[in-house]
Amino acid sequence: MSGPWSVATEAEVLSRAGAQAQALPAGDVTYVVGPSATVVIVQAGDRPDGSAVQNLEELTLQEPFPEGIEARLASSELPLLGFVRLTQGYMPLGELRLAVSHHRPGDMAEDSPFPYRLPAKPSHCQLHIVDRLPFDVLDRARPTPQHPLASLDWLRFLPHDPVAASREFVAGWYADIPPGVDAPGDLDRPLPEPLLAFYRAAAGREEVYGLYNQIFSADELEDEDDGLVQFGAENQGVFVMLLDPTEVDPRVQYSGLHAEHEREPLSAFLLQFLLSEASYSSPFGGFATVTAEQAQRLTEPLRLVPLQPMRWPGDPTRHYVAPGLVVATATSPDGSVEVYAGSRHRSALRPLRDPGFAWERFDG
Repeated sequence: MSGPWSVATEAEVLSRAGAQAQALPAGDVTYVVGPSATVVIVQAGDRPDGSAVQNLEELTLQEPFPEGIEARLASSELPLLGFVRLTQGYMPLGELRLAVSHHRPGDMAEDSPFPYRLPAKPSHCQLHIVDRLPFDVLDRARPTPQHPLASLDWLRFLPHDPVAASREFVAGWYADIPPGVDAPGDLDRPLPEPLLAFYRAAAGREEVYGLYNQIFSADELEDEDDGLVQFGAENQGVFVMLLDPTEVDPRVQYSGLHAEHEREPLSAFLLQFLLSEASYSSPFGGFATVTAEQAQRLTEPLRLVPLQPMRWPGDPTRHYVAPGLVVATATSPDGSVEVYAGSRHRSALRPLRDPGFAWERFDG
Protein backbone atom coordinates (compact mmCIF):
# COMPACT_ATOMS: atom_id res chain seq x y z
CA MET A 1 0.00 0.00 0.00
CA SER A 2 1.34 3.39 -0.96
CA GLY A 3 0.42 6.88 0.13
CA PRO A 4 -0.38 8.19 3.62
CA TRP A 5 -1.10 4.67 4.95
CA SER A 6 2.19 3.11 3.83
CA VAL A 7 3.58 0.69 6.41
CA ALA A 8 6.48 2.08 8.46
CA THR A 9 9.23 0.41 10.46
CA GLU A 10 9.43 0.50 14.25
CA ALA A 11 12.39 2.89 14.08
CA GLU A 12 10.43 5.27 11.85
CA VAL A 13 7.46 5.22 14.24
CA LEU A 14 9.59 5.88 17.32
CA SER A 15 11.36 8.74 15.56
CA ARG A 16 8.04 10.57 15.21
CA ALA A 17 7.98 11.04 18.99
CA GLY A 18 11.45 12.60 19.02
CA ALA A 19 14.82 11.89 20.56
CA GLN A 20 14.97 9.65 23.63
CA ALA A 21 11.26 8.83 23.40
CA GLN A 22 9.94 6.38 25.98
CA ALA A 23 7.73 3.42 25.02
CA LEU A 24 5.06 2.45 27.57
CA PRO A 25 3.41 -0.94 26.80
CA ALA A 26 -0.16 -1.35 28.12
CA GLY A 27 -1.95 -4.45 26.89
CA ASP A 28 -2.89 -4.14 23.20
CA VAL A 29 -1.56 -0.56 23.15
CA THR A 30 1.92 0.94 23.32
CA TYR A 31 2.21 4.63 24.16
CA VAL A 32 5.35 6.39 22.97
CA VAL A 33 6.06 9.64 24.80
CA GLY A 34 8.66 12.01 23.44
CA PRO A 35 9.50 15.70 23.04
CA SER A 36 8.04 15.93 19.54
CA ALA A 37 4.79 13.96 19.75
CA THR A 38 2.75 11.35 21.58
CA VAL A 39 2.34 8.17 19.54
CA VAL A 40 -0.42 5.61 20.15
CA ILE A 41 0.26 2.15 18.68
CA VAL A 42 -2.62 -0.33 18.79
CA GLN A 43 -2.54 -3.98 17.80
CA ALA A 44 -4.60 -4.81 14.69
CA GLY A 45 -7.79 -6.73 15.42
CA ASP A 46 -11.52 -6.51 16.05
CA ARG A 47 -12.05 -5.94 19.77
CA PRO A 48 -15.42 -4.21 20.29
CA ASP A 49 -14.91 -4.03 24.05
CA GLY A 50 -11.15 -3.50 23.98
CA SER A 51 -8.50 -1.17 22.67
CA ALA A 52 -8.81 -1.12 18.88
CA VAL A 53 -9.83 0.84 15.82
CA GLN A 54 -13.64 0.64 15.95
CA ASN A 55 -14.71 2.36 12.73
CA LEU A 56 -13.55 4.82 10.09
CA GLU A 57 -13.22 7.65 12.60
CA GLU A 58 -12.78 6.17 16.05
CA LEU A 59 -9.98 4.53 18.02
CA THR A 60 -10.99 3.24 21.45
CA LEU A 61 -8.54 2.85 24.33
CA GLN A 62 -9.28 0.82 27.46
CA GLU A 63 -7.44 0.27 30.71
CA PRO A 64 -4.64 0.04 31.70
CA PHE A 65 -3.36 3.58 31.17
CA PRO A 66 0.26 4.35 32.10
CA GLU A 67 0.77 7.06 34.68
CA GLY A 68 0.42 10.53 33.18
CA ILE A 69 -0.68 9.37 29.73
CA GLU A 70 -4.14 10.92 30.02
CA ALA A 71 -2.63 14.42 30.16
CA ARG A 72 -0.67 13.60 27.01
CA LEU A 73 -3.78 12.39 25.20
CA ALA A 74 -5.68 15.55 26.12
CA SER A 75 -2.85 17.97 25.37
CA SER A 76 -2.98 20.16 22.29
CA GLU A 77 0.64 21.28 22.64
CA LEU A 78 2.13 18.24 20.87
CA PRO A 79 0.79 16.14 17.97
CA LEU A 80 -1.07 12.95 18.86
CA LEU A 81 -0.36 10.32 16.21
CA GLY A 82 -1.84 6.86 15.71
CA PHE A 83 -0.42 3.63 14.27
CA VAL A 84 -1.68 0.06 13.92
CA ARG A 85 0.75 -2.78 14.48
CA LEU A 86 0.56 -5.29 11.62
CA THR A 87 2.70 -8.38 11.05
CA GLN A 88 4.65 -6.51 8.35
CA GLY A 89 5.09 -3.23 10.20
CA TYR A 90 3.19 -0.20 11.43
CA MET A 91 0.36 1.39 9.45
CA PRO A 92 -0.29 5.07 10.24
CA LEU A 93 -3.74 6.31 11.22
CA GLY A 94 -2.70 9.95 11.04
CA GLU A 95 -3.49 12.61 13.60
CA LEU A 96 -5.74 11.79 16.55
CA ARG A 97 -7.76 13.95 18.92
CA LEU A 98 -9.25 13.06 22.28
CA ALA A 99 -13.05 12.96 21.94
CA VAL A 100 -14.29 11.37 25.18
CA SER A 101 -12.61 10.27 28.40
CA HIS A 102 -14.32 8.24 31.13
CA HIS A 103 -13.03 7.71 34.66
CA ARG A 104 -13.62 5.34 37.55
CA PRO A 105 -13.43 6.44 41.19
CA GLY A 106 -10.00 6.23 42.77
CA ASP A 107 -9.19 3.69 45.46
CA MET A 108 -9.31 4.57 49.13
CA ALA A 109 -6.03 5.96 50.35
CA GLU A 110 -4.16 3.44 52.50
CA ASP A 111 -3.35 4.28 56.14
CA SER A 112 -5.46 7.44 55.97
CA PRO A 113 -7.62 8.38 58.97
CA PHE A 114 -9.96 10.19 56.59
CA PRO A 115 -12.34 8.65 54.02
CA TYR A 116 -10.54 10.29 51.13
CA ARG A 117 -10.21 8.66 47.77
CA LEU A 118 -7.24 8.93 45.49
CA PRO A 119 -7.80 10.85 42.23
CA ALA A 120 -10.06 9.18 39.67
CA LYS A 121 -8.33 7.08 37.02
CA PRO A 122 -9.12 6.94 33.31
CA SER A 123 -10.99 3.79 32.31
CA HIS A 124 -11.96 4.45 28.71
CA CYS A 125 -10.96 6.95 26.01
CA GLN A 126 -12.27 7.55 22.53
CA LEU A 127 -9.89 9.15 20.06
CA HIS A 128 -11.14 10.76 16.88
CA ILE A 129 -9.21 9.90 13.71
CA VAL A 130 -8.93 13.28 12.02
CA ASP A 131 -8.57 12.00 8.45
CA ARG A 132 -11.36 9.47 7.90
CA LEU A 133 -9.98 6.05 6.93
CA PRO A 134 -10.81 4.33 3.63
CA PHE A 135 -12.52 0.96 4.06
CA ASP A 136 -9.51 -0.96 2.76
CA VAL A 137 -7.35 0.63 5.45
CA LEU A 138 -10.02 -0.08 8.07
CA ASP A 139 -10.06 -3.75 7.03
CA ARG A 140 -6.34 -4.03 7.70
CA ALA A 141 -6.58 -2.26 11.05
CA ARG A 142 -9.76 -4.06 12.12
CA PRO A 143 -10.26 -7.28 10.13
CA THR A 144 -13.89 -8.36 10.45
CA PRO A 145 -14.51 -11.95 11.56
CA GLN A 146 -17.33 -13.91 9.94
CA HIS A 147 -20.10 -15.34 12.12
CA PRO A 148 -23.23 -17.37 11.37
CA LEU A 149 -26.04 -14.85 10.92
CA ALA A 150 -29.58 -15.11 12.23
CA SER A 151 -31.90 -16.49 9.56
CA LEU A 152 -35.17 -15.04 8.32
CA ASP A 153 -37.23 -18.17 9.01
CA TRP A 154 -39.44 -16.18 11.38
CA LEU A 155 -40.86 -14.24 8.42
CA ARG A 156 -42.86 -17.30 7.35
CA PHE A 157 -45.28 -16.69 10.24
CA LEU A 158 -46.27 -13.24 9.00
CA PRO A 159 -48.71 -11.71 8.88
CA HIS A 160 -50.98 -14.41 10.34
CA ASP A 161 -49.01 -15.37 13.51
CA PRO A 162 -46.83 -12.51 14.81
CA VAL A 163 -46.53 -14.16 18.24
CA ALA A 164 -44.76 -17.15 16.69
CA ALA A 165 -42.68 -14.78 14.56
CA SER A 166 -41.56 -12.92 17.70
CA ARG A 167 -40.62 -16.15 19.44
CA GLU A 168 -38.55 -17.33 16.48
CA PHE A 169 -36.94 -13.92 15.99
CA VAL A 170 -35.79 -13.77 19.62
CA ALA A 171 -34.42 -17.33 19.47
CA GLY A 172 -32.37 -16.53 16.36
CA TRP A 173 -31.34 -12.92 16.96
CA TYR A 174 -30.24 -13.56 20.56
CA ALA A 175 -28.86 -17.05 19.93
CA ASP A 176 -25.56 -15.99 21.55
CA ILE A 177 -27.36 -15.35 24.86
CA PRO A 178 -28.43 -18.53 26.67
CA PRO A 179 -32.17 -18.58 27.36
CA GLY A 180 -33.35 -18.73 30.94
CA VAL A 181 -36.18 -20.51 32.66
CA ASP A 182 -37.75 -17.42 34.14
CA ALA A 183 -41.53 -17.37 33.94
CA PRO A 184 -43.89 -14.40 34.36
CA GLY A 185 -44.64 -15.73 37.84
CA ASP A 186 -47.90 -15.64 39.73
CA LEU A 187 -49.76 -12.67 38.33
CA ASP A 188 -52.54 -11.01 40.26
CA ARG A 189 -53.99 -9.54 37.08
CA PRO A 190 -55.20 -10.90 33.76
CA LEU A 191 -52.82 -10.23 30.86
CA PRO A 192 -53.21 -10.81 27.13
CA GLU A 193 -51.51 -13.92 25.77
CA PRO A 194 -49.26 -11.92 23.36
CA LEU A 195 -47.63 -10.17 26.33
CA LEU A 196 -47.26 -13.43 28.26
CA ALA A 197 -45.67 -15.02 25.17
CA PHE A 198 -43.26 -12.07 24.99
CA TYR A 199 -42.25 -12.70 28.61
CA ARG A 200 -41.66 -16.38 27.90
CA ALA A 201 -39.50 -15.57 24.87
CA ALA A 202 -37.53 -12.98 26.86
CA ALA A 203 -36.80 -15.32 29.78
CA GLY A 204 -33.16 -14.94 30.80
CA ARG A 205 -32.46 -12.30 28.15
CA GLU A 206 -32.81 -8.79 29.57
CA GLU A 207 -31.90 -7.29 26.20
CA VAL A 208 -35.25 -8.43 24.81
CA TYR A 209 -37.07 -5.96 27.06
CA GLY A 210 -35.21 -3.13 25.34
CA LEU A 211 -31.98 -1.21 25.83
CA TYR A 212 -33.37 2.04 24.40
CA ASN A 213 -37.13 2.02 24.85
CA GLN A 214 -38.54 -0.56 27.23
CA ILE A 215 -41.24 -3.16 27.68
CA PHE A 216 -41.95 -3.55 31.39
CA SER A 217 -41.50 -6.91 33.08
CA ALA A 218 -44.52 -8.45 34.79
CA ASP A 219 -43.65 -6.97 38.19
CA GLU A 220 -43.13 -3.48 36.71
CA LEU A 221 -46.58 -3.09 35.14
CA GLU A 222 -48.49 -0.03 36.34
CA ASP A 223 -52.28 0.24 36.65
CA GLU A 224 -54.14 3.30 35.43
CA ASP A 225 -57.34 4.63 37.02
CA ASP A 226 -59.31 3.81 33.87
CA GLY A 227 -58.39 0.13 33.98
CA LEU A 228 -55.61 0.31 31.41
CA VAL A 229 -52.12 -1.00 32.16
CA GLN A 230 -48.82 0.71 31.40
CA PHE A 231 -46.63 -1.97 29.85
CA GLY A 232 -43.80 0.06 28.32
CA ALA A 233 -42.23 3.49 27.95
CA GLU A 234 -40.02 5.65 25.78
CA ASN A 235 -36.46 5.87 27.09
CA GLN A 236 -36.83 9.41 28.49
CA GLY A 237 -40.39 8.96 29.67
CA VAL A 238 -41.84 11.17 26.94
CA PHE A 239 -44.62 8.67 26.28
CA VAL A 240 -45.89 5.42 27.73
CA MET A 241 -47.60 2.43 26.11
CA LEU A 242 -50.94 1.23 27.40
CA LEU A 243 -53.19 -1.79 26.88
CA ASP A 244 -56.54 -3.09 28.04
CA PRO A 245 -55.72 -6.29 29.95
CA THR A 246 -59.22 -7.72 29.43
CA GLU A 247 -58.84 -7.93 25.63
CA VAL A 248 -57.39 -10.94 23.81
CA ASP A 249 -55.16 -8.91 21.48
CA PRO A 250 -55.62 -5.29 22.53
CA ARG A 251 -54.88 -2.10 20.70
CA VAL A 252 -51.63 -0.45 21.82
CA GLN A 253 -52.50 2.99 23.14
CA TYR A 254 -50.22 5.94 23.91
CA SER A 255 -50.05 8.68 26.47
CA GLY A 256 -47.73 11.54 25.57
CA LEU A 257 -47.22 10.68 21.88
CA HIS A 258 -48.56 12.55 18.86
CA ALA A 259 -50.68 9.49 18.02
CA GLU A 260 -53.32 7.92 20.25
CA HIS A 261 -52.71 4.31 19.25
CA GLU A 262 -50.72 1.99 17.00
CA ARG A 263 -51.88 0.55 13.70
CA GLU A 264 -51.10 -3.04 14.63
CA PRO A 265 -52.50 -4.81 17.71
CA LEU A 266 -50.32 -5.90 20.61
CA SER A 267 -49.26 -9.22 19.05
CA ALA A 268 -47.69 -7.57 16.00
CA PHE A 269 -46.57 -4.44 17.85
CA LEU A 270 -44.34 -6.49 20.15
CA LEU A 271 -42.53 -7.89 17.11
CA GLN A 272 -42.14 -4.36 15.75
CA PHE A 273 -40.74 -3.29 19.12
CA LEU A 274 -38.16 -6.09 18.89
CA LEU A 275 -37.20 -5.04 15.37
CA SER A 276 -36.91 -1.39 16.36
CA GLU A 277 -34.63 -2.23 19.27
CA ALA A 278 -32.54 -4.47 17.02
CA SER A 279 -32.11 -1.62 14.54
CA TYR A 280 -30.83 0.99 16.99
CA SER A 281 -29.66 -0.81 20.14
CA SER A 282 -27.60 -3.68 18.74
CA PRO A 283 -23.84 -3.92 19.37
CA PHE A 284 -23.10 -2.83 15.77
CA GLY A 285 -25.06 -0.38 13.70
CA GLY A 286 -25.38 2.66 11.53
CA PHE A 287 -27.41 5.86 11.48
CA ALA A 288 -28.05 8.54 8.89
CA THR A 289 -30.66 11.11 7.90
CA VAL A 290 -31.34 10.79 4.17
CA THR A 291 -33.83 11.58 1.45
CA ALA A 292 -36.73 9.27 0.68
CA GLU A 293 -35.04 8.28 -2.59
CA GLN A 294 -31.80 7.38 -0.80
CA ALA A 295 -33.71 5.32 1.75
CA GLN A 296 -35.51 3.47 -1.02
CA ARG A 297 -32.25 2.58 -2.77
CA LEU A 298 -30.75 1.33 0.50
CA THR A 299 -33.70 -0.93 1.32
CA GLU A 300 -34.34 -2.32 -2.18
CA PRO A 301 -32.13 -5.42 -1.64
CA LEU A 302 -33.76 -6.08 1.75
CA ARG A 303 -37.05 -7.74 2.65
CA LEU A 304 -39.88 -5.56 3.92
CA VAL A 305 -41.53 -6.91 7.06
CA PRO A 306 -45.20 -7.33 6.05
CA LEU A 307 -46.84 -5.35 8.84
CA GLN A 308 -48.45 -1.92 8.93
CA PRO A 309 -45.89 0.80 9.70
CA MET A 310 -45.31 1.97 13.26
CA ARG A 311 -45.95 5.54 14.39
CA TRP A 312 -42.55 6.11 16.08
CA PRO A 313 -39.79 7.19 16.00
CA GLY A 314 -41.27 8.62 12.76
CA ASP A 315 -44.64 8.14 11.13
CA PRO A 316 -44.43 5.96 9.15
CA THR A 317 -41.66 3.69 10.46
CA ARG A 318 -41.01 0.53 8.45
CA HIS A 319 -38.69 -2.42 9.00
CA TYR A 320 -36.52 -4.23 6.47
CA VAL A 321 -34.43 -7.31 7.12
CA ALA A 322 -31.65 -9.52 5.77
CA PRO A 323 -29.86 -12.39 7.54
CA GLY A 324 -28.49 -10.96 10.78
CA LEU A 325 -29.57 -7.42 9.89
CA VAL A 326 -32.51 -5.12 10.72
CA VAL A 327 -33.01 -1.72 9.13
CA ALA A 328 -35.68 0.75 10.24
CA THR A 329 -36.70 3.81 8.24
CA ALA A 330 -38.52 6.57 10.10
CA THR A 331 -40.04 9.38 8.04
CA SER A 332 -40.03 12.87 9.53
CA PRO A 333 -42.69 15.56 8.91
CA ASP A 334 -40.30 17.39 6.55
CA GLY A 335 -40.00 14.28 4.35
CA SER A 336 -36.48 13.32 5.42
CA VAL A 337 -35.90 9.76 6.58
CA GLU A 338 -33.90 8.56 9.56
CA VAL A 339 -32.22 5.23 8.83
CA TYR A 340 -31.22 2.89 11.65
CA ALA A 341 -29.28 -0.30 10.89
CA GLY A 342 -28.40 -2.87 13.53
CA SER A 343 -26.77 -6.26 13.91
CA ARG A 344 -25.23 -8.43 16.59
CA HIS A 345 -22.36 -9.20 14.22
CA ARG A 346 -20.30 -6.57 12.41
CA SER A 347 -20.04 -8.63 9.22
CA ALA A 348 -23.80 -8.29 8.55
CA LEU A 349 -23.32 -4.55 7.95
CA ARG A 350 -20.77 -4.92 5.17
CA PRO A 351 -23.38 -4.81 2.35
CA LEU A 352 -24.36 -1.32 3.59
CA ARG A 353 -20.86 0.17 3.30
CA ASP A 354 -21.55 2.15 0.12
CA PRO A 355 -25.21 3.22 0.32
CA GLY A 356 -24.94 6.34 -1.81
CA PHE A 357 -24.90 8.69 1.19
CA ALA A 358 -22.63 9.37 4.16
CA TRP A 359 -23.42 7.50 7.35
CA GLU A 360 -23.31 9.70 10.43
CA ARG A 361 -22.34 6.60 12.41
CA PHE A 362 -21.38 3.24 10.96
CA ASP A 363 -19.72 0.23 12.61
CA GLY A 364 -19.46 -2.11 9.62
